Amino acid sequence: MKQYKIFTHPSGLQEAVKQGWSWPGFCFSGFWALDKKMWGLAALILVGGVSMAVIFLVIMPLETAKLVANLAALGIAIAIGNNGNQLREENLRSRGFDTDGEMVEAENPDEAIANFLGSETSAVA
Repeated sequence: MKQYKIFTHPSGLQEAVKQGWSWPGFCFSGFWALDKKMWGLAALILVGGVSMAVIFLVIMPLETAKLVANLAALGIAIAIGNNGNQLREENLRSRGFDTDGEMVEAENPDEAIANFLGSETSAVA
């Protein structure tokens, strides 16, 4: 089971954020950021990555530029995998979501939200 932190928006919408490493963030960094509505991070990853590759191609021989660009992309992917869920939490807070910090165990985000809503209603009863 994975640990999730549940964020609730004043409109009633809930988002579950897995704690720890983000495999989707690692594998699909820029597209993952777009999917999570982290526009600034997505732009930085996508535009920065292309700009970096072009700069490397201009100042280095082709084979060296490929190697350096791939190493830089791997470094970015590791950074997003390691810090992506924390960045997502900050993004949700900036968009008006709040959390009580309680952790919910579940197999996936939808189950985490369902467990959270179920425990919330049973605590009221």
